[in-house]
Amino acid sequence: MSPRPERPVSTIMSWPVATIDHDATLEEAAEALAADSIGALVVLREGDLAGIISERDVVVHLAAGADPSHLLTGEAMSGDLVIAQADDSILAAARAMVEADVRHLPVLRDRLIAGMVSVRDVVAVLSDAVSDEDVVVVPSGARVVVRQD
Repeated sequence: MSPRPERPVSTIMSWPVATIDHDATLEEAAEALAADSIGALVVLREGDLAGIISERDVVVHLAAGADPSHLLTGEAMSGDLVIAQADDSILAAARAMVEADVRHLPVLRDRLIAGMVSVRDVVAVLSDAVSDEDVVVVPSGARVVVRQD
């Protein structure tokens, strides 16, 4: 049985979480993302959560002409973190991702890193929770969920 949207986000989070030090270069971050086939790394400063760096962050800095061997991960990361607590619902995590326009959420248990959840993880749960008759495909190709409360 697949998880339901009201279940804790901890039921779908990934562990272990890939991390990188804030003093690593953008080149090292790109290599780590590619080596692990992942979309984001948690950035640590002295062992504490400092931010997150995603594929999108790397591409934006490279497109702007940054030298990946000199730009530090701590300079390129998103420091304004959006996180989920391990007992938050999957639906709450999905809403937080939409509101913040992010694709990855570090999951904390208290103040410790417990895991990582991606938009792919939450979409799989949400799409399983919706039956075909509850979905309308509009001309743009977008799928719209119709709630009948």
